[in-house]
Amino acid sequence: MKRLHLVFLLFATCLGHAQNNSTLNDYEVTIDSLKNAISTSKSDSLRCIMNYRLAYIYTKNVDKKELGRTHLKKANELVKNNSYLKDLSCYYNSLFFSLTKENLQKFRKADEALKKYNSREIYILRSKILFNIGLLYQRENEPLQTIEVLVKEAIPVAKKSKDSQELSNLYKLIAVVFYNNEDIAKTKYYLDLSISTLEQGKSKKNRYNEDLIELYLFNVEVLSVQKKTNEAFEYLQKAEDLLKSYPLKSLYIEYYFAKGSLNQEIKNYEQAISDYDNGVRLSQLNKDSALEQRFKLMKYEVFILQNKIESAKDLLLDVFKTGGMNIKDRAYYSYELSKIYRKLNDFEKAYVYNEQYIQLKDSLSQMFEAEKIADIEAKYNKLENENKIKELTIEKQATLLNQRKNMLFLLLLSFALVCVLIFAYFIWKNLKNQKKITAQKEINHFQKLNNLKREKEIEIMQTMINVEEAERKRVARDLHDSIGSKLSALKIIFANTQNKNDYNDSRINTILETSIAELRQISYNLVPESLLKLGLEKALGDLCFTLRSDTVSIEFHSYEIDNSMPLTTQTNIFRIVQELLNNALKHSKATQILVSCSQNGNRFYISIEDNGVGFNISEIEENQGLGIKNIKSRIELLHGSLDCESSSGGTSYNIELDV
Repeated sequence: MKRLHLVFLLFATCLGHAQNNSTLNDYEVTIDSLKNAISTSKSDSLRCIMNYRLAYIYTKNVDKKELGRTHLKKANELVKNNSYLKDLSCYYNSLFFSLTKENLQKFRKADEALKKYNSREIYILRSKILFNIGLLYQRENEPLQTIEVLVKEAIPVAKKSKDSQELSNLYKLIAVVFYNNEDIAKTKYYLDLSISTLEQGKSKKNRYNEDLIELYLFNVEVLSVQKKTNEAFEYLQKAEDLLKSYPLKSLYIEYYFAKGSLNQEIKNYEQAISDYDNGVRLSQLNKDSALEQRFKLMKYEVFILQNKIESAKDLLLDVFKTGGMNIKDRAYYSYELSKIYRKLNDFEKAYVYNEQYIQLKDSLSQMFEAEKIADIEAKYNKLENENKIKELTIEKQATLLNQRKNMLFLLLLSFALVCVLIFAYFIWKNLKNQKKITAQKEINHFQKLNNLKREKEIEIMQTMINVEEAERKRVARDLHDSIGSKLSALKIIFANTQNKNDYNDSRINTILETSIAELRQISYNLVPESLLKLGLEKALGDLCFTLRSDTVSIEFHSYEIDNSMPLTTQTNIFRIVQELLNNALKHSKATQILVSCSQNGNRFYISIEDNGVGFNISEIEENQGLGIKNIKSRIELLHGSLDCESSSGGTSYNIELDV
């Protein structure tokens, strides 16, 4: 069972630090994009979310964790009074908590803060938090609590997120818990669930291949324990095929451990020693002395199986010389050295190591007794304190009872007077309230009339906009199908008669091509085809691309836009952006315009900035044109808000809509 414990130790390490050992190579494009968005965005909410995402990415590499803390601090400063961002901050701050009992309530608080949201993204964050809570219990050697958290809380949440990678990681942690408790049957059940879940939900997400390799290697260990060597070699080959295109040193350490264990199981001892030597070499390169020591101890087990006593002795002495073993391992391998020296007839050294073994066992026993004594003392002190609290509580209750008797006598004497005063007060209060109620009814009636009037105005406005959009569609269809087709036919006729008549065909064709192009542009302006067919995000991108010129650069950024919104909502958003861009092109004299659109749940954010000459906001408020009124009407229909800032250096619009 010594070997089983060593194997578990390696996989527990992999689980505990998987997120911290990743490189940032796969995230470079994302990091650059997030940094650019932070530097250009004027929205505090967007900048807050971008900084949180950068902090999350940097937690994946130990060397960059301090940089992650810097972005976390910036994001926390931008939260302000936004309730959603406050709840979101609980998760991102939990990424920097150590997995100790002292932080358990902080993890629970983070999960509780996100329970009110039902989006897929939030379910993924919650499953990560619950995974860490389970891992915390597992490290505290509390397997029952680990299983309970994972099965009753984490897995249902992960299933709602529909993220196969998160669900697979939860199954893998359950398998490790059962593996540590030597329940191989349940280990295999949950490990198979983890592998099938990950394989069926194949994705291009970061760490997908790494997770799959770790699962295959873990399965090799379990199959080896079950004596299913043929199947174990199949999974070892799968892992090896993936490793060829994914050469991470840490994964090769796991590979050599699994391969060495399997070769040891089938008594291919020389190959097992070669595998363990490769593991030692990579552990030294990674400067991981603990793993290096474990590989050497596994190699020692092989030497014993080969009856290479001298080699086994030299290896154990080297491990003892290096140091770093815990007291239990030192006791165990002291006894092993004692047996080796007896076999070599060196009874003097056998006696020395046997004495060392006895001393270490005594130390362990003393430590165990000390822990038991401390536990008994703690229980006794707790009981004493509880008894003292009970005595104080009884005394306090007796004192309170005497005070209540005295107070009751005084209350009875004053009760009659108080009743009279209360009766008089209620008569006066009733008369006063009647006047207030009458006045309030008049105010409520007036407010109700105003609300009805406002609702009617909004209803009329919505009807006007719907009629306008329907008319635009009809005009666009007629222009495209009728006049456009006739002009195209005319072009074909002139082309067919080109060699028969002395017309200026080149000029005629040019005029016709220009007319057709203008008709198509008119049709696009009325109802953009890309909005109907490809959705809002593509339509906005096409709009920005179409309005570019040699003198004006228009840059468009989008983040998580949901193209399944109702068409009327998408159309309103498109018209808002279109009108603002037209205003900027007509009046601002700008050379650069930046358009940013993003969506978070049912909130949609629009940010448009230019480097033009700006304008006087107060004058615009007094003399609003049809374009500005149209923009504000659409924003009001979507229960949104508009924030405008303008100076001689440029103008920025920040719009928040409810979609």
